[in-house]
Amino acid sequence: MTNAPRTGNLTKEAIFEAADAIRKRGDIVTQDLVRAECGNHGSTSTINKHLKAWRAEHEAIASRISREVTPEVERHGLDLIARISELMGERANERCVQLESGYKAEIAIKEEELVEACAEADHYHASLSAAEARIAELLSETAAFEAANEQHVADAKVLIEKIQDLEADRDVKLLRIQQDQQQIRTLEDKTAEALTSAGRFQGVASRLKEQLTEQNDRLTGSSRIIGAYEESLARAGENEAQMRTYIEDLLARSAGLTMANEALLCASRICLPRPANHEQNLPM
Repeated sequence: MTNAPRTGNLTKEAIFEAADAIRKRGDIVTQDLVRAECGNHGSTSTINKHLKAWRAEHEAIASRISREVTPEVERHGLDLIARISELMGERANERCVQLESGYKAEIAIKEEELVEACAEADHYHASLSAAEARIAELLSETAAFEAANEQHVADAKVLIEKIQDLEADRDVKLLRIQQDQQQIRTLEDKTAEALTSAGRFQGVASRLKEQLTEQNDRLTGSSRIIGAYEESLARAGENEAQMRTYIEDLLARSAGLTMANEALLCASRICLPRPANHEQNLPM
């Protein structure tokens, strides 16, 4: 096991401790392992110098032990090693059984978790399929709505054009009505003048008729003058009748045009149904 990094220069004791630890683990003592055991600290020359001293010391101890060990000690040592190996094997087997049972239980738990995860994944897949189907339905409904909206916009454009045409026609008819009204006022003025003139003519004719009646016996030519005046009065009456007929015709035409104008105004004020998002889709 690697020790924590040391600070400062490595000492002989630190290198010896690292080499002993490596040897106890059953590993071959090398410069790299010693340096790693010392936390990858220390120079190579220092480690090599103290590592040579450690090897020499341990070789001396091993040589002394080999000279002092008798066959009986060696046999007891071998028996002890065999016993230790047997105990370590039993403990290793027990540990393996424990680890195996623990791993099996953990594997069973993981398998249950995997089954749950698979079920959850299937549920998510089903939900995803339903969501995709719903999205397809919404896209289809959106396309139908857009088509209907476009149709509504086209209908609205047609209606707007018709309203504009009606308004233009209304303006033309209003102009005509104004012209007709002006003509009516002119004719009314002329009629008033004609009536005034006719009244004057009637007064003059009456006075002349009275004078001619008084002078009938004395003036034989008075009858012709009276006749002329009567013919003038007759023609004035005929002109008055014609003027009245013409004025009545103009008044009837004016009433018809006024009614048509009111109908056009009512048609322009009709509230047409507007589709959704109508104002955004109308041309600016």
